[in-house]
Amino acid sequence: MGKMLRGLFGFYLIGLGMSFGSIYAENTPVEPKTQTTEVVPPPAAPSEGLLMTGLGSIGVGDLLKKAGINFYGYSEAGMMYDTTATRNGMGPTYLGYNYIKNTPMFNKTSLNIERTVDPTKKKFDLGFHAEGIFGSDAKFIHSNGLMDKQTGRYQWDLLQAYVDVAFPYVPMKLRVGKWIELAGFEHFSANIYGAFGDPMRALYSYSYQFLYAEPGTQTGALLTYVLNPKWTFDAGITEGWNQSIRDANHRPDFLGRVTYTPTDKTSVIFVMTEGPQFPFGAGRGLPPGDRSHIWTNFDLVVTQKITDKLSLGAGMDYVQTPRIPTLTGGSKQWGGVAGYSSYALNSYFMLNTRAEWYGDGSKGFSTGYPGGTNANYFEITQGVAIKPFPQHNVLSRLLIRPEVRYDFSDHSVFDKGQHNQVTLSADALFTF
Repeated sequence: MGKMLRGLFGFYLIGLGMSFGSIYAENTPVEPKTQTTEVVPPPAAPSEGLLMTGLGSIGVGDLLKKAGINFYGYSEAGMMYDTTATRNGMGPTYLGYNYIKNTPMFNKTSLNIERTVDPTKKKFDLGFHAEGIFGSDAKFIHSNGLMDKQTGRYQWDLLQAYVDVAFPYVPMKLRVGKWIELAGFEHFSANIYGAFGDPMRALYSYSYQFLYAEPGTQTGALLTYVLNPKWTFDAGITEGWNQSIRDANHRPDFLGRVTYTPTDKTSVIFVMTEGPQFPFGAGRGLPPGDRSHIWTNFDLVVTQKITDKLSLGAGMDYVQTPRIPTLTGGSKQWGGVAGYSSYALNSYFMLNTRAEWYGDGSKGFSTGYPGGTNANYFEITQGVAIKPFPQHNVLSRLLIRPEVRYDFSDHSVFDKGQHNQVTLSADALFTF
């Protein structure tokens, strides 16, 4: 373990060195967006999107604004090229959503309608959020029983659908429905109005932790209490990882979160889930659910804004279960740790770095590695978030994110029996 963590720290220092080495001239500073103190991700748009502007032009926008309702969305497309095993199409890359090599992918279009509520106002209020997506990503984030019988590369999904109720006299709100999981430094849905320099979606590719040690969505009821500007507490009951219309285990999970923001530059978020999760996928052909063995998942996210240009962060995950029915032996564990840095060169370019170690102590269960042995994974990713037209009224909403990623494993897990993998990726994301 010590060697792994030292290797991770070395990777992270290399990434920071690449960021600092690029500071060589006077540039117009851009304040990178750090993890917010708001209790409901994603945060509300700081400026009106193109969709709301269009609705305003036909006389509907003002009515929606008065009601506090917002329409917005984004589209994303990209491509991943594997330089180590260059054949086209499928092959084990362990990159999750970017699973097809050397082929352009339309990742998704996301359409949102929401009305947010503020529990700190201590008054009764009703809010909601619905998000639908279409694209190649949808097939990987279906919840159990909801739109999970589709086939083909491009699919639909109802990613989020929940109602929020704020209470009078107390700084509390209740959420009921389906939402994106609360854990993790990275989120499936881009914080689209802060995407330039947003640590939660700074890179096109995802971490191992996001892909293999965290749920995608959760469905249930969640109570939020805002103690003061520094402390927020969430606790609730869910159907489990990626469960919704159907529940594989028919037993509730506990979900809790503590958010601590001592200053506007520092954020610490701890999330815990506990309950039976096997199997945690969705779709046909899954084994029967297991109610007997409780999974415990701990997640910790720390972000720190160092200067107006530089933000650092860390994400840690640990999952433990006393047994997995499809495997021999007893207790299994998996998880990892990752370091992040974002540095704003100017209004056009943001350098983003991630360095990660992930340990699969579940004989390949968490990653899907068919070797039946425990494996360690390391990766370092260097990317650039580019806004080609930062001042343009419409084109300023275009974000391009090229990146280079190096992966290494102590087992021959990658395509053609490789221990190493070097991938070049890029995507374009346009908000509206």
